Amino acid sequence: MWNGFIGQLIATTTKNLQRWSIALFWAAVATTLYNSRTFFNVMRGPAQYDETQLASMGGPTFTLRNYATVEGTDTVSTDITEVVTRTTNGKEESKTTTGEYMAMIVGSRILVVKTRPDEKAEKYTGTIVSLPDDFKSKFFSDLNDPKLQHATLPLMLDASEKYGDDLVLGEILIGILLPGTLWTYIKSKRRSEHPETHPLCKVLSQYGSLYTIVPEIDAEARNAMSTLTGVTFTANWVILCSLTSTVAMHRGDIIWAYKKRTKHSVNFIPTGTTYSLVLRDSRGKLVEISSAETNIDAYLNSLADQTPWVIFGYNKKLDKIYKKERSAFAEIVLARKTSMVAGK
Repeated sequence: MWNGFIGQLIATTTKNLQRWSIALFWAAVATTLYNSRTFFNVMRGPAQYDETQLASMGGPTFTLRNYATVEGTDTVSTDITEVVTRTTNGKEESKTTTGEYMAMIVGSRILVVKTRPDEKAEKYTGTIVSLPDDFKSKFFSDLNDPKLQHATLPLMLDASEKYGDDLVLGEILIGILLPGTLWTYIKSKRRSEHPETHPLCKVLSQYGSLYTIVPEIDAEARNAMSTLTGVTFTANWVILCSLTSTVAMHRGDIIWAYKKRTKHSVNFIPTGTTYSLVLRDSRGKLVEISSAETNIDAYLNSLADQTPWVIFGYNKKLDKIYKKERSAFAEIVLARKTSMVAGK
């Protein structure tokens, strides 16, 4: 029973769910690895580094213990600060100094320390990072002394923020990714082993037994079917089945169809119009399909030829009746159908 059209839809969305499970798992692994150094350093506490250890570092990026406490002497401000400027519509609203760069003597070398404004000390704890290029260009041009430039370590201690604050975000992300991985894996495994648990089958079961409906749809799909932006049309069914949305609508239940126009603009400048086909049935279901206007017009014309008793076109009065008195709306369409069929 699951080798036909419906079975293929179920298999495709189930495989997509499996792919999402794998993607979420590796995202969790990547997040864990990304935060592993920070977690390790928080657990161990800051390392104590002196001049020799700082000078021997090949690069802060590859240093496992990048959380450190460094003690020095003769700390002075470089008079270089980090400033955040806030603007509104191109007009400067405010300026806030968020950081200040200090120069501290460590042994015979100079260590640049980024701190919060006016935090001058002889000992700092923070993250060892590369000396920023924009700082180097300004600082060394002001020094204008090759010996001082050579004495300055090619790295910086960033003590302007509390180390490990980003772990909270990582923990939250992992806390979302791991349950998501488990949920998608269990769902995909269950749907693979028991196709009748798939959302599409749950929707179809509203119309009767799956053992009757599924073979009927499979037979219709073999004979003739068409698609419009991911939605499949058979002789008697409209089916949308994706990872995020599932709708099955019997064409005999369609009572209202219309074309929806959506105009788009940026800063009140028109950027275009998109079109959608909207189908509503007597059960309250809605299918909205975005496509080219010509495709939508062609389908509406075809539907009007096949089921002329359906209400076509949109207005607010029809929308109000459908939402508040759908059963009355359906009775009007049924009466139109009875009259038209009897008149043939």
